Amino acid sequence: MYPLRLSRSSVFGLTLSAAFLLPLAIPNVGLDIQYFFVMVVVLAAWFIIKWDAVKKITEKGSIPEMIAGCAIILADYAYNAIKVSTIGVDDMIVIFFGVIVLTYGIRSLKLFWVPLVYGLVLLSGYQIEKYAPNYTALQDWLAGVMATAVNALGIGATVTGDIVTMNLPNGSPIYLELASACTGLQGILAFGMLSTMTLLDMKPRWSRIIPIFVIGFAGAFLINIVRLIIVFLTFEYFGIAAGTSMHVYFGYLIFVAWVLVFWAIAFKYLVPKQTTLPAGASIPTPRQPSFAPGSP
Repeated sequence: MYPLRLSRSSVFGLTLSAAFLLPLAIPNVGLDIQYFFVMVVVLAAWFIIKWDAVKKITEKGSIPEMIAGCAIILADYAYNAIKVSTIGVDDMIVIFFGVIVLTYGIRSLKLFWVPLVYGLVLLSGYQIEKYAPNYTALQDWLAGVMATAVNALGIGATVTGDIVTMNLPNGSPIYLELASACTGLQGILAFGMLSTMTLLDMKPRWSRIIPIFVIGFAGAFLINIVRLIIVFLTFEYFGIAAGTSMHVYFGYLIFVAWVLVFWAIAFKYLVPKQTTLPAGASIPTPRQPSFAPGSP
């Protein structure tokens, strides 16, 4: 029997998984399951199209880089243990960086800079409430859109400010508030950037960059409307518990579904294809002129 030998990409995937999950076993740390779910979904979306490139990486971490990568990860664990806090998006970005340095070395960041920036964009999306707390106009507008949508579907609803009142099938009312965290602005920012940044990595022509950004963000905005409608319908027909779970997790799934659809369309129509030669074909070389003896 031959010993099982894992490829470097497999070692990277297993190490990253272990590094993300290990905080569950560390006292006073733990893992924020919601942020873990979001980060895993975002990274999975990128790896779906980039895994072949990851498998082709030839760089590997030197001994100092491996020590540095381990130190980065352990320092993050220790910091959260001292603070008695769970691992969040910012910590997972640090851990992801540490695993990259540990496995492939610092030079491999020329490929991995894209998902690292994804994480930073995602983090900024969830911090946006701290810097732009006035969501009143957006909240009220979305509440009006939701009331109009569910009324069109035959569900009686009224709106007051950012609160939508609907009647459950048993006749009792339910009050749903479009709070700032429910507007989906964070998701629009994070997944709008996610949908466009990988395409920029493909180096499209400048004339196509603006349509890529417009379609990417417009799609994320419309998907957010669909998300809210489905969440409202879940509250109406399946109850509070189901509606709450749908509100927390379904949005990320539908945003990522949009990203994958957008990539499929954009790679076909927006990003120019590279011309490749068929197998066995060769590039013709110019024919050199020949001169007969004695010719001028």
